[in-house]
Amino acid sequence: MGTIAAVQCADTAAAPQARDIAQRTFQALDNELSAWNPASTLSAVNAAAGTPQPVAVSSNFATILQTALTYCADTEGAFNPLIGPVMQAWGFNGVPRPIRPADEDLAALLTRTRWHDVHLATGAQTTVRLATPGMKLDLGAIAKGYAVDVAWERLKAAGHTNLLIDLGGNLRALGEAAPERGGWRTGVRNPFQSNALVGKFLMHDGEAVATSGNYERFVEIDGLRYAHIMDGRTGQPVTGMAGVTVIAPDAMTADALSTALFILGPQRGVALLRDRPGCEALWIPDTPDQLTLLATPGFATRLTPVGNTPYRLTVVTGQPD
Repeated sequence: MGTIAAVQCADTAAAPQARDIAQRTFQALDNELSAWNPASTLSAVNAAAGTPQPVAVSSNFATILQTALTYCADTEGAFNPLIGPVMQAWGFNGVPRPIRPADEDLAALLTRTRWHDVHLATGAQTTVRLATPGMKLDLGAIAKGYAVDVAWERLKAAGHTNLLIDLGGNLRALGEAAPERGGWRTGVRNPFQSNALVGKFLMHDGEAVATSGNYERFVEIDGLRYAHIMDGRTGQPVTGMAGVTVIAPDAMTADALSTALFILGPQRGVALLRDRPGCEALWIPDTPDQLTLLATPGFATRLTPVGNTPYRLTVVTGQPD
């Protein structure tokens, strides 16, 4: 999935088998969901966009897609799994010298991101059809979380009891790191300092954590840096936010929410969380001169400061704008 995978085991003797189970799980799902593999199911769905022929997909693919479309509807298109053509226009396809797309070009591309043009049919065979030519699914904001959940379930079924799965920063805990530890401790990265944390917290058994940030994947155009997280309503890179970390009951939820909340911001983001029990979030605005943390009450009570970097913590409970 174009990222690094790791499984940390409390019992070192169990590590080889655990890593083998996780690796086989991730590879199998990557064969379905990779945007870079021309033989993947995702590539087949995208290649058939605009044709009358639906593409057969697995139950895994259907689950991920249906969940992504639900988040798209719940955020009124801000989180959009069809953002692929817009991402390409901004240069997130490996072009050596990206240029800022013209407004009229973005407007045209946004006509290919209408989620109502995705037809997911279930029955004797599950199929997907993208109705408009040029549409392109991009499941990168949710697929890694789903893969972590599948690996977590398989590892648990195989008898593993105490481990932490990490797929590109998408984490899920099983058991605890050591007896009486109560879980696995992880940190919130300081987006303005390399290899620095602003705080740590304890992940409990079964919990998942995901982070979205503007500091790892970006393009530079005319001296300005643009992050890869796009607002699906406008086709513009999101500005004003440096990072969002989410705690959730499962990794697919954490993965999707970290992107959605990065786009929506704290006020509208809190509204999205109200119907999702067990989910907490922390926003870090893009203000390097004044490190500020905006956290839901449940996140704020669990966060322990790290180091000597001063920051201002505000608990967010407000209504959407």
